[in-house]
Amino acid sequence: MEPRSSSSSCVEHELIDPKRLIEELSVEEFNQFSDDYYKKLPSPESQLGKPFSMEMHAPQLLIRLGLMLESLRLAPGMKVLDFGAGTCWISKALWQMGYSVIATDVSEEALALGRRLFEDYPIPNKPPCTWETRLFDGKRLPVEDGEIDRIICFDAFHHVPNQEIAIKEFCRVLRNGGTIAFNEPLGPHSATPESQSEMREFSVLENDLDMEALKTLFHAAGFDGPTFKVAASPGYMLNHDEWLQCKAGEAPPSMMKAIMQFQQNNGIFYFQKGAILNDSRQSEGLKHDLQCEPKRLELKVGEIRDIHIDVGNIGESRWLNENEATFGIINVASRLLDFESRELLKDNTRFRFPTEMEPGDRFEGDIPIFVDRPGRYWLKLDLVAELVCWFESVGSEPILIEVNVTP
Repeated sequence: MEPRSSSSSCVEHELIDPKRLIEELSVEEFNQFSDDYYKKLPSPESQLGKPFSMEMHAPQLLIRLGLMLESLRLAPGMKVLDFGAGTCWISKALWQMGYSVIATDVSEEALALGRRLFEDYPIPNKPPCTWETRLFDGKRLPVEDGEIDRIICFDAFHHVPNQEIAIKEFCRVLRNGGTIAFNEPLGPHSATPESQSEMREFSVLENDLDMEALKTLFHAAGFDGPTFKVAASPGYMLNHDEWLQCKAGEAPPSMMKAIMQFQQNNGIFYFQKGAILNDSRQSEGLKHDLQCEPKRLELKVGEIRDIHIDVGNIGESRWLNENEATFGIINVASRLLDFESRELLKDNTRFRFPTEMEPGDRFEGDIPIFVDRPGRYWLKLDLVAELVCWFESVGSEPILIEVNVTP
């Protein structure tokens, strides 16, 4: 379908202005054009093989994806929104890496191909996390408030006609401390022959991104940033003399030129919602202050007894109390030791906090303790980030309780 023209006698090769398309077409029409684009694909299998089926572009697609992921501070079990997912090749890669993925797009046809990619082309390992596709109406993301840990937008945001609304939606669904990463064309993108062809033939919006305008919109929505990934233009290589310069701590002029060209024409950049905050799916920043009473117990085998604890999050990470496959959930846990401090039973009891705990939060209350074997033992009380680490291993002090267990 031809894009609408402000003049009935549009010259065949007249440059199409993306701003005019935004003024003349509705969000619903852009959504339909996107769906039609995927329906008209001559070979859907090529899309299912992306990026490896795109011989000329595969190296750069893989490099850019790697650069994006490197600074996202991802951890297994995180929930990632793939915005403008298309046929979901990035979504599947993220899922295979151990992240729960929601792939969203305005094209149902694209998402249908994405589901084929997941269902018909299995991977050797089945990750303990989930994937799903959700159709986006172009106005409100089909995601709950604060549901998402990270957002990835790979070569999709310049297709969005209502960027301010999308940015407000990003802020709504992203939890505090979360990050959104973009890979987008910058510079005079809309005037390139490829962009003009896409707009003329398919009415796909190929907009120019104004970084200063984007910064204003993101700040108004509640984000900080942007920050940019440093990379060089595609094809840049060092000769031996330039390599020697780098080894000596000097930057060759050609390198600076390649970096500047990349930043002028391409962008890998991030916006941050709130202060950067890790959580208990990573060991870094985990620390507790743990107190308990009493320090000596008389128990019968299997008898459940409450002890009183007072524990504070004195680290720099959020403690999770729920997550898929238990990864990173914080429990107050007890281990059974003999009187020479040899571990007899690592998984004796577990107690999960009723809510998430931010740095500075404290919990005080009673937790149940029991032992299933007679004898005299040390009961070591510590916190554990499930499948990540015991807090003792990263510097926190556990508590030892002397227990005498009778039949």
